[in-house]
Amino acid sequence: MTINLDELSIDELEKLIKQAEAALEKKRKAELKNAQAVLEKMAKELGVDPQDLLKGAGDKKKPTRKKTAAKKKAGVRKPAKVKYRDPANSGNTWTGRGKRPLWLQAALENGAKLEDFAV
Repeated sequence: MTINLDELSIDELEKLIKQAEAALEKKRKAELKNAQAVLEKMAKELGVDPQDLLKGAGDKKKPTRKKTAAKKKAGVRKPAKVKYRDPANSGNTWTGRGKRPLWLQAALENGAKLEDFAV
């Protein structure tokens, strides 16, 4: 069924909309009645009251997911604490994370120990 809506007047379109809404409501009621009949049949087969099947339906909680170590709450991270500092220049610091800075690599190559720079 195809209706050319371009040929209809405003009044005809409004009438068509009302008829479509009424037909839609009628179909929804028929589907609901059919679903109720199916529910009652199933309840009868199980030997339960149909109302008992519906009692807990609206009370269900959403399933919760377990938080894993890999998934953390997103947010602002605190900067890591400084673990190593250059005694010659206090502006040179390292948290111990990531690649060693050049100033520390050079000092270690010259015979210094990592513990010498610990804060």
